[in-house]
Amino acid sequence: MNVTELPIVFECEGSELVGIVHRPEPVAARGLLLIVAGGPQYRAGVNRLQVELARDLAALGVPMMRFDHRGLGDSEGPFRGFEDVGADIGAAIAAFRAQVPGLEEIVLWGGCDAASAILINAWQYPEVTGIALGNPWVHTDATADKVAVDHFGRRILDRDFWAKVLRMEYDPRPALGTLARRARSRCAALVGARPSAGAATPHFIERMCHGLTRYRGDLLLVMSGRSQVSREFDELVASSPAWQQALKSPRRLDRHELPDADQTFSATESRGLLRELLGRWLLADAPKPA
Repeated sequence: MNVTELPIVFECEGSELVGIVHRPEPVAARGLLLIVAGGPQYRAGVNRLQVELARDLAALGVPMMRFDHRGLGDSEGPFRGFEDVGADIGAAIAAFRAQVPGLEEIVLWGGCDAASAILINAWQYPEVTGIALGNPWVHTDATADKVAVDHFGRRILDRDFWAKVLRMEYDPRPALGTLARRARSRCAALVGARPSAGAATPHFIERMCHGLTRYRGDLLLVMSGRSQVSREFDELVASSPAWQQALKSPRRLDRHELPDADQTFSATESRGLLRELLGRWLLADAPKPA
């Protein structure tokens, strides 16, 4: 299939943003907009994941777009952080539709805090009928400590762990600190103590839950077996009735586990599995081009 890679520049609140549109001929009527995670990344994605996704899925007929939001890569403006990229996503959606006139539906993909940004903002755009998320970022000290304690509980049953202890190759201080924090938290809960300000749920997690509650499209969760961030998300959902209810809001929820994948799908095999999974999910029941 013939695919054109088109560099574009578009505006977001007075700043020029840079993106790449991958436009196949003919195009499917559902396209994928790739949202880059925060930090020192840009539209290529960590381990060039976004480039690989864009080229492979465009070859299947799916129009694709990847871009730098403000403050990242080649785009202008101050760095916003994932909690404040709603305007960037909206501007990218408009630019994507302008470059691919036959586009009827848009799916958003993002991993880590890009997945968090998508959950916060996707409900605002009627053309966004699908969101695909990899290991959404919902980190708090409480969820991290719970996941770490559970992991430690499994590790102490492992012969390799005790061999490492006997060889004096294991530093117990991080684990002991986590256990102590967890014990203090449980004791405070038992006596009815109010949580400290530092232990309060971060506002972005509340915004994610609120956004998911208002979202009515399809949702794909891709969770990595070797990611603590993935386990933290599951711990949050398991302990929060609000999140359990929010996950009933999408019209369809699909969840796929990649047991050997890490947080960023850095291994070649993991990236290949992710591309195959996204391709099947995007093309299933997709509207046909006019």
